[in-house]
Order: sequence, then C-alpha cells, then structure tokens
Amino acid sequence: MRNISSLPDYTALKKLASALWQQETSYHGAAVMVGAGFSRSAASTGDATKKLPLWNHFSRALAAELDSNSTDPLRLAEEYCAYFGKQALHDLIKKEINDTAWAPGELHKSLLELPWSEVLTTNWDTLLERASAEIHQPIYNVVSKQEDLSSARSPRIVKLHGTIDIAKDLTFTQEDYRKYPQQHAAFVNFSRQVFIENELCLLGFSGDDPNFLQWAGWVRDHLATHSRRIYLVGALGLNAAKRKYLESINVAPIDLDDLVTDYDEHDIRHLEATKIFIQALQDLKPKQIWEWNPTQLHRKTTTGEETTKAYQDANYAAKLLEDKLPHLEKDRLSYPDWLVCPYRQRFQLQTHITDPWPTPKSLSAMAGTSRAKLLYEITWHHQVTFEAMPSWLANELLTVCDTDIPCALSKKQQLEVAILLLKNTRWMDSPASENIAQTTSYILEKGKKYWPESSNELAYHNAIVARDRFDYYALEKCIEKIPNSNPIWKLRKSSLLAELGQVDSGKILVEEAYKELLTQHRNDRNSIHVLSRLAWAHWIIRGVELHSSDKEFKAFPSNYRDAKCDPWDHIEHIRERISSALNKQQKQQEIEPSFEPGRYKDNANTVTFSNELHPLLLLDGISSTVGMPLRWSSVNFLVDQASRIAELEGIDNFHRFALAIRSANSDTSEVLKRVFSRIHIACISDSDVTFLLKQCMEAIKYWLAKRAENSADVGRIAIDRLQVFIEVLARVSVRATPEQAKQIFHLAVSLSKKPELHHFWLFDAVKHLSKFSLKSIPESQQQDILLDALSYPLQTEISARDCKEWANPVVKHPGERKQDSILDRRIDEIIDHILPCAPQSAPALLRLLPLIEKNFLKIEELNKISQKIWGGEPVLNSLPETGLLKYVLLEIPSPDPGAVKTLVRRYLFEANGKNLLIPELLTDIANAAQAENIKEFPSADQAVDYFEQLVAWRPNREINDTLGFTQNEEHRLAELVGEVLARSVVPAMPPERLNEENFQKFYAYHSESGTPETLIALPHFAIANDALIEPVERLIRQGLQSDDPNKLAYASYALLTWRDQKESPVIDRLIVRLVYLIGANRMSGLSGLLWTTNQMYCKEYLSDESIVSLIEILPVIFDSTGYEKISPSGRESVSVSFVRAACVRLASDIIKNGEHQNEELLRILEEAKKDALPEVRFAQMTNV
Repeated sequence: MRNISSLPDYTALKKLASALWQQETSYHGAAVMVGAGFSRSAASTGDATKKLPLWNHFSRALAAELDSNSTDPLRLAEEYCAYFGKQALHDLIKKEINDTAWAPGELHKSLLELPWSEVLTTNWDTLLERASAEIHQPIYNVVSKQEDLSSARSPRIVKLHGTIDIAKDLTFTQEDYRKYPQQHAAFVNFSRQVFIENELCLLGFSGDDPNFLQWAGWVRDHLATHSRRIYLVGALGLNAAKRKYLESINVAPIDLDDLVTDYDEHDIRHLEATKIFIQALQDLKPKQIWEWNPTQLHRKTTTGEETTKAYQDANYAAKLLEDKLPHLEKDRLSYPDWLVCPYRQRFQLQTHITDPWPTPKSLSAMAGTSRAKLLYEITWHHQVTFEAMPSWLANELLTVCDTDIPCALSKKQQLEVAILLLKNTRWMDSPASENIAQTTSYILEKGKKYWPESSNELAYHNAIVARDRFDYYALEKCIEKIPNSNPIWKLRKSSLLAELGQVDSGKILVEEAYKELLTQHRNDRNSIHVLSRLAWAHWIIRGVELHSSDKEFKAFPSNYRDAKCDPWDHIEHIRERISSALNKQQKQQEIEPSFEPGRYKDNANTVTFSNELHPLLLLDGISSTVGMPLRWSSVNFLVDQASRIAELEGIDNFHRFALAIRSANSDTSEVLKRVFSRIHIACISDSDVTFLLKQCMEAIKYWLAKRAENSADVGRIAIDRLQVFIEVLARVSVRATPEQAKQIFHLAVSLSKKPELHHFWLFDAVKHLSKFSLKSIPESQQQDILLDALSYPLQTEISARDCKEWANPVVKHPGERKQDSILDRRIDEIIDHILPCAPQSAPALLRLLPLIEKNFLKIEELNKISQKIWGGEPVLNSLPETGLLKYVLLEIPSPDPGAVKTLVRRYLFEANGKNLLIPELLTDIANAAQAENIKEFPSADQAVDYFEQLVAWRPNREINDTLGFTQNEEHRLAELVGEVLARSVVPAMPPERLNEENFQKFYAYHSESGTPETLIALPHFAIANDALIEPVERLIRQGLQSDDPNKLAYASYALLTWRDQKESPVIDRLIVRLVYLIGANRMSGLSGLLWTTNQMYCKEYLSDESIVSLIEILPVIFDSTGYEKISPSGRESVSVSFVRAACVRLASDIIKNGEHQNEELLRILEEAKKDALPEVRFAQMTNV
C-alpha cells in the first residue's frame, strides 16, 4: 500500500486539513456533507451480511415494484410516488433503511471528533445524531427541521433531506428536488452561507450520486465564484475524464483508491479509504505555536567513560557543544516569543545546555565563530529563564559584547549580550559588578545607533537600580529617558511611575498599551508575541481599574490559558515556589526525631540541590520584564509574594530591604516587623546600616516634597511612603552613632513641626523616630538635643489634639542650665500649656518633671508651674486634675508641700469598697511606693484596712465574655491588686498583723489570682513570724523553678527583699540556688535573675564561691546570646538584649570592685561598647 503523501491529491488533502484546523484566518474552517456511502461503510448491525442501501439499491427496489427498466432513482421515485402515493414511498424508505437496527460505528465518532464548523447530511437515518450524543468535544446541536436553525448553535448536524420518523417529508423524488429551494428556503440559505464561508468536504458520495450531482449543480448555478472549493473524498477510482469533469464544476477530488487496491470488496475499500482519510486529517493537525518545546539535546545513552571524557577533555566537550549549535539556533528562532516563558519550557531551557556544561576550558577550545555563537545562545537562554550567571561566564560574555570588536555576532546580538550582562550585575558582588556595569553601560550608550532599543534597556535598568536604592530623584530622571515606543515600554514605564505615586500618568500609559495590543491582536490572531503581551496588559489594566466606579469588573478571559499566556499561571507558580522555599527553610531549622529513642536527624546539616530558579529571580524577572508593579495605589499585584520572599534567608539584604519597603504600605505592615525586627537590625552589617540611614533620609526628603504638592493622589501615596520610610529609619536608628542619632532626632522634630504631616497615619511612625533615636543617644549627651526635644510641638499646639499617638519626647538628663534665651522662651511656652485642672496638661508636665528633679528650672519657672496647677490663690482642699497619677503632685512645685502631701495620702490610702478597686487608684498606690523620691506607704492601720479589702477580692472568672475583653480587664485588675499588696500594703503592715492567719489569706489570694507580683510580699511574713519561714522558702523555691519568666523574676526579687532585711542559712541556700539557675543559662527570666544577682553582689550578699561561679558563667551567657544565634520570632528575641545588658552591668561592677580583673569580663565590656543595640552599648553608663 502506497503512502498517502505520495498521492497526487495529497496537496488538496493538506489544503482541506489546513482549513479544518483553521491555520489561516481568511475563512471560518471546513464543513462536511455526509452521504449514504459513509453510513454504509461505518454503521454496524447484528447481521454482518446486511448493509445500508445506496441509490442503486433503492433503484432496484423501486423498479421491481413498478416493473420498470429505468435506473434513474429520482425518476423511479417520482413514478412510485405518483402510482402508490407519498406515504407508500416513505414506508418503503423506512423498511429498506430500518434505522433502529443500525448502530453508529467508531468512524462516526472519529469523524465527529474533528473540528468541523458544520456537519450537513442528506442521509435519512439517525446514525450521526446518535453518535454525537457520545461526543463531548465538540458538542453538536441537531437540526432536523428548518425551524431548528434559529435555536441551534454551531457546530450543527443539519439533516438537509429530512429524517425518518421525524420529518413529514423526505427529499427523494424529482419534484422534491425541483421544489427544494422554495419549500426549504431556510436550508438553502444556510447551505449557501456554509459554502461561502467554509471549504466543503463531501464524504460518502460517488461522482454519480444524485445528491452529489444535485448539490454540486446547485452550488455551481447559484454561487458561481463565491463558493469555496468542494472536496469529494473517497475510493473514487476516477479516470482522467471524470477527474476533468469534477474539476470543471469546482470540485477537487481526493481519490484514495490507490491506497486500498489490496481490498477486492467494494464496501471494505470505501471503509478503509474513509479510515485513511480521517486518520490523515488527524495526522495533519498542526502543532500549535504554543506547543513549542526545546529540542532534547541530552545524549540518550552514554557510557561512564564518555561522561568522564566530556568533563575532562576540553576538546571533546567543545566538539559536543559545537554539534548542538544548529539545534540551539533552530529552537531560538522557532520560539513563540512569549513575553514570559511558561514554567515548563523555562525549566527545560534551564537544563538545555548541560550535556556537557560549558566551562572556560571547553569554550576556549572552540573555534572563535562557534564560541561567539554559543555564548549568544547561552545569553538568550538566560534572558528567557531569568537565571543569574556565574562570574566566569560574565567574563566570557564581556569578550563578545563590544560592538567595536567584530565577531561572529551581529551588532544587535552583541548589544543583547551587553544588556544581559548589565542586568546580571544586580546579582553580583559589588567590586565585579561595578566594573561590568561601567563597561556595558558604555557599550550600550555608543551602540544605540545600531539598535535604538539598547538605550531604553539601559535607562530601564538604571531606573530599577534607583528604585531598589530608594533613590527617587534618580528614578524620575531615568523614567524621562524611557520613550513610549511600544506597548511593553509603556507598561514598564507605568510600573515605575506607580513607584513614584504618579498613578494617573501611569494609568494613561496602561490604557494606551492595552488598546494598542487589542488592535494588534485583532490584526494578527495567531501571534503569540502579541497575545502574551495582551494578556499581561489585560491583567494589569484590570488591577489599575479595580476601584474605578465607572468600570465594570469582569472575569478574566480564559482564552489566554490555551496559548500558555495566562498571567495567573505565572503568579501561582511564583506563590508555589515561595511556599516551597519557605517550607524547606523551616524544615532545615528543625530536627527530625527518629522513632528510636535518643536519635534524631539535624536538618540544619542537610545539603540539598535544586535546579529550580530562586523565587527572587523569578519574581524580579517576571515583574521587570512585564512592567508589573508590586502595588498600584491600593491594589496589590505582587505584594504578598514580595513580602514572603523577603523572609527567605538566602537573599542579600539589599534586595530584602527593597522588597520589604516596596511591599509595605504602612508603618504597621507585617513585612516591616519581620524584616526590620530588633534582632534582624542587630544582625545587619555596618554598611547596610549606613545604606539604610542615608537612603531612608533621602527618601523622606523626596516624599516630603511630594506631600507638599497639591496633587491628591500623589499626596495620599506620599503619606503611605512616609509612614514606611520613617518607621524603617526609626528602627535602624538603634544602630546609629550618637551623632547620627542626634541628626535623626532633629529630623523627627522638624517633621513634627510640618502642618502637612499632622496626619494621624504618621503619628506612630514619627513617635517611634523620636523615641528610638533618643535611646541611641547616651545620657551624657542628651543635653545636646534638649532644646530640640523641648521644641517638639505639644499635642495642644497642633490641630490633632485628641490623638493619643502624638509623640512627647522627654529628656531625663538635661545637664547644666546655660544662658540661652531660646531655651528660656521654650520652657516658658511649655509652662503656659499647663492648664488648670485639665488632663491635657500631662504632656507638658512630663517634659518638665525631669527638669524639676534635676534642679534645672529657675525659681520663677517653678513658681509659675505652681500657679498654673494650683492657681494664684490656692485653696488646698482637693487635688487638681493633671492627666498624671496623683502621687506625681508630690514632685511638682506647690504653695504648701505639706498640705499637698496630706491630700495625696488621703486620696491614696483612704478609699473604701469599690472605690479602692479602680485601676487608676491602684496604679497610683503601687507607683507611689516605688517612686525614688516619693516612697509613700500607708500607715499601719491603713495598710491593715487595705489588706483586708484586697485579699478578699477575687477576679470574676465566670463572666460570659466571648471576645475576652472583660477577662483581660479582670486579669489586669488582679495584677494591680497583687502589686499594691506586695509593694505598698504588706510592707507597711505592723509585725503583729503579719501572722499565720493573714498569711493564709494572702496565700489564698496568691494561689487563686495567679499573679506572680505577690511573691515579693512573702518575705515580710517570714521576717515577722519564724513559723512562716518554711512555707515562704518553699514558695520562693517553687518560683525559682518556674518556667514562667515573670514568676521566676519576682521570686528572685522576693529573695532580694528577704536578704535586705535578714540574713539566715535558709536565705543563703536560696541564693546558691539562684546562682545555680544562672549557671544553667536558661533564657527564661534570665535578665531578672542577673539583675537580682547584681544587686546582691553590690550589697556583698554573695559568697566567694558564688562570685567565682558568676565570673565563669558570664562570658558563656554573653557569647551564647549573640544576636545571630537568636531566632527573630522566638521568645528569646524579646529579652536577649536585656540579658546581654545585665551581663555587662554585672561584669562592670565586678571589675570596678577591683578584686577580680578577669580577661573574659574585660572582653565583655569592650565588646559591649560596640554592641548593635543601645541598651547594651550604654549598659555601663546607666543604672536600672
């Protein structure tokens, strides 16, 4: 049997297949008209000897009954109808066909699975309809009557000559054919439209078939040159005359007879020919452009010797690589030019040139022309896959990218190599990247005459670098250099404008790009280049117009997915890659316990290899290629992905900072809290700190200018950006030097004075800026910024008077008062903002209190404060409202301190019932007992009274409180009650009332309330009553063994309180236990234990043995609390700096004592001076 491609009619078959698969856009497709020959060949029945009748069979049956010698079926049908009647003719047809006895065969299904635009048939049977019920793609609608045309959608199975048992009239007789155009006008019009729009395939007809002759003649007579070609398919066995005749009536025969000559039975020949025809159409289905895959270049079978040779013999490897060049070039030229390559194809390209891997040796062994061509193919692969290249490859590419040095590459190709090299510098180390960036920038500048696009790429690269450095002034200049030359450059430029808050200008560019691409797609629907860019433009414009009231939000079209152009697929892939990377990172931080006891696998020591692209490169590659911003105003495009990538450990801080800051939209964004956590800030390098301090201040300057503009959109975005940059600067300021911290504090003050920044969204960030920068200034230098701090506007001096978030920086160490009229005037202004009996006076008083304590104020200023609070002629019979706790009045100037003290004590210690359980009062009582210059305690009788009232109270635990607000209030009240009992009431009780009965009451409250503060009061009972020593010792010991850091700390404070008042073996045992706990180096509560131990050391409560133990363990604790060893999200991160600071203070006190000049302790003190966090840096200078 001959091959079908060798047939003379194979060209016509290919043309029909091209129309069927719609490879061209000049017509709708191909339609098929199915004749009786198809059903005869394809249908099946229980009796294998039977076949469906053809025209000649009907002719014989009609002639036999009419006793006629005629062979014309239409004439015989006409005579039969005239003699026996129409119904008799229909009965004969029904009997001869016996439709229900036949079942559609596989050929019916194969035929209908092809994408015919319409299926027409002159058959009276229902085989096609029944076969279509089992076909699910495409879905056919059946048209049995003309009336069905209006309600049936394409593709349709149209019964032109009627259907047995359904249609009243079956087209058969000469008269039927003559009147057909009048009686079946709808079918005629429909057929005319089909023939005009589609290529028509006739299947199951012979050249002598009456139906064929009638329809072919009708087409010739009525459509003339308007119809497309008609293809007559089958085992036709045409001679030259018949072929000539068919061609003369615009019928192109596809004669398959030569392929089935081996079959001698007529029906089998037609069956096999039909099978060959349908299979040929399926085989000729074109490979869609988007089904592109790179050629498989890996050798299928290699020996170990060949593999070794490829990696050891440079000449052999060079020969293998040279052999791949034609395939690589073919793949590149046939690439559909997706804007973003689909993941599977991209992954194939990543591993495309790996058998063998190119190396400097193999490249040097290649001929110059082949080497340059291979380097260009490698360049193209990196452009498509977004891979970062190793430094050796960058150096190789440098040798072929200079347009002044001719090579096998065109100048445009050389410039493409230069662009890739320039882009790759973003992922290289600084010294090497700077050199390559300079070289390639120069090449691109001088090469724009050969390829104008190169200047766009250079400007775009510089814009991205400026964006990631937060250099918005440079970004503006770079954007101006990017022309709106095509839709993609418009999208890219719009994404950069979005970074500058210029969303209106950016929106215009997005709309223009989308409209241009729509027009291009309409003109070239087969172009993946256009479709992929349209898909991304469509995705972006949906986000840009998401909140537009005049735009209806519509579902994203699904047609992009078929061509692998759907942006959602890429975004989902990014999300999956990030999740996978984060899961792997988390797993490496954990151990994997074995089922066997005592055995585990440490995943931190596991080495894994992956060919997957790093999520950072993937996100950056897609977003920069497309021109998709992370955020457009309030619409998130890639914010979630960027913020999660910032959590990955493998990326450099430069890009981590850029992702975090760009994806954050407020000072409370979670990504800022994670990336700029206190531990992370402590771990970053000094160069990173310098970079952040400088660039954040520059960015704040830029956005301040934008905020001052009148543009509503830019002004709102400026607020968002200022929140973020001010918050980041505030957090990084803990790493600043004192001089830098002073500059930052001055900036905070200047920001506070700008009315345009008096926006409640900025209050927290500016407050943090002033607060954190102030803490980075040592106490000894805080006098330098005193005037700045005092000049910070009070809340009553700005418009937002009811906002609690407004900062109120307080300098507690003002230094000596010097002659300064500006300072005098500002202090006077602050005093003027003290209002009589007004809570709004609190911020002013808080600033003045340290100045009062340090005797910084002048007599006249103190008198003025007194007059402001008490009035010109005070009547001291009630306490004025100041917004502060009442005990503070004892520190503030007054006309009669004794009378004020009486009033304050009456307020603090003479409350009863529910009035005592007011949180503000309890807080006042507890603080009055602890304030350094106050120390106000109740009298013995007052203490006993308060004791009885407070120990009888219990928090209500049966409140139906779904959200837990009331329970939180009750818990807080319980803590305050415990603190008042411990700090104020119990210490003031007479010894005789510290008896066993009251101890049991107190212990009951302690147990039921669960407040650890009450532990501090226990020693007072033991001191007053020896019988209570044992239970107090037990409770303190239990506290020291607790896992609760608060309970542990309070137990140590209780021990110090006990030792302050008494010395005993019991206390000594507990002190030994305390030192032992420190030696265990448990982070929980460790800072509190170290503070207590430090107090005991200074008071000489520790034995020599305990001191030696402390000297040995302090360096161990200090070293084990290095910030790089602490998880930023772990509990240890909360107190690690306090632990280090406590180590420094204790080491300092030990060294100061002079008895133990230990080298390790001296090392701690030296390292602490350079510590990343101010609480440790200044630990030696401050007392806690």
